[in-house]
Amino acid sequence: MKLFSEFQPVSAKEWEEKILKDLKITSIQELFWHTPEGLDIRPFYNQEHIQNLAITPTYHHQNWEITQFIPTENHSAEELNEHLITSLNGGATGIALNFFHPIHYSEVFNNISLPHIYSNIHISFDTFDLLEKHKDIYLSNNEFTQQKNCFINIDPIFLYTYFGEWHLSQEKDFEILHHLNHIPVNASLYKESGCNVIQELAYTLAHLNEYLFYLDTKNQLSKYKDIHLQLSVGYSFFTEIAKFKSLRILIHHLLKEYNHTANVHIHAQTTLMNKSYLDIYNNIIRTTTESMSAIFGGANSISILPFDYPFNKISDFSLRMARNQLIIMREESYLSKTAETALGSFYVENYTQALVEKAYQQFLRIEKQQGLIPLLENAVIQKDIQNSFEKQLKEYIDTQKILIGINKYPLPNQEKKNQFYYSLQHSSTPNALKYKRLAEYFENQI
Repeated sequence: MKLFSEFQPVSAKEWEEKILKDLKITSIQELFWHTPEGLDIRPFYNQEHIQNLAITPTYHHQNWEITQFIPTENHSAEELNEHLITSLNGGATGIALNFFHPIHYSEVFNNISLPHIYSNIHISFDTFDLLEKHKDIYLSNNEFTQQKNCFINIDPIFLYTYFGEWHLSQEKDFEILHHLNHIPVNASLYKESGCNVIQELAYTLAHLNEYLFYLDTKNQLSKYKDIHLQLSVGYSFFTEIAKFKSLRILIHHLLKEYNHTANVHIHAQTTLMNKSYLDIYNNIIRTTTESMSAIFGGANSISILPFDYPFNKISDFSLRMARNQLIIMREESYLSKTAETALGSFYVENYTQALVEKAYQQFLRIEKQQGLIPLLENAVIQKDIQNSFEKQLKEYIDTQKILIGINKYPLPNQEKKNQFYYSLQHSSTPNALKYKRLAEYFENQI
């Protein structure tokens, strides 16, 4: 006898009737959540709501890389090396570093074998010599897994959005891709500057498409069997799960258009958008739920920003807390024991499909306007992102959304911090996307 066979299934209509009666409302639409992206989320879902959806796995891996992010600004090569070795000995399986200024790289990576750990290293044109000096390491695979572990990323479009201008020109900057054997897409700045999730997905897909199109026209695309994407993971738990699932679906569809296959590595890094130096330990709670979204969404590697970054100088304690959060999730919470935990969830699958459809429509609109780059150069994207950020901020100002310790239950007598240890803004050029934080408005009220 099948379990629960004596119980009759309850239809969606019967559920709605019961809800309307018990809550004394006239329409189920009164309970819909209208997301900032214009999606309508129902108050409940059942099997009827996924009957027309193709439910298939978007990824198959169970584990993820516990990646230690270490800021390089204001640190010597010796300090960085010490932090790296301590982190790897302390349980990290990967590292995430940004080098936008020259440094003694051999000292930084002393006694560290980059091909044997996940290495997510972002560089600029001013630090291109890092790639040249470590070319053999970058090109080699892990000898045990035969997979690419070392990603030295130099992403011309990201650098344009970061600095607000091309290093030489778009054409010359794109030529740097011929020095790589993978396609790098650092889409984290879209989220950090204020995107909603539809914009973020559409811009990320358009970002990748610029490189696919360029390499295809050069008859070089077939040589690139790995794609490395970096995204920021935000604070809306189920939205972020659906975002990562949606991205894989969209990328798969885009690669089919080019008749190309590639290994897609997605790295998730917790956002700074909702972080503050006010009641600072709340940041640990925020990064915990964010990283869980990335896990359930299928990120291949995850880095949690230290809870006091960028406000204070990182310490052994803040770095240890960041990696231990992921270690606890993997070793004590067993979140690495299943692949695609959210597969088949009535709610998540509907949300994922809605994001795919909306983001793809926006991607097509971008392509009809000659692609992402002209829109960036003409500041159209920047204006849209700013409008999105202002809408989000207004919800917190009006306390429609809550940041504990910031716009709700703030600790008394906190001091205003006028200078942070690490700088987030590196350009005053109008076209540069700027890091934004929702808490900054409230910090300025002190």
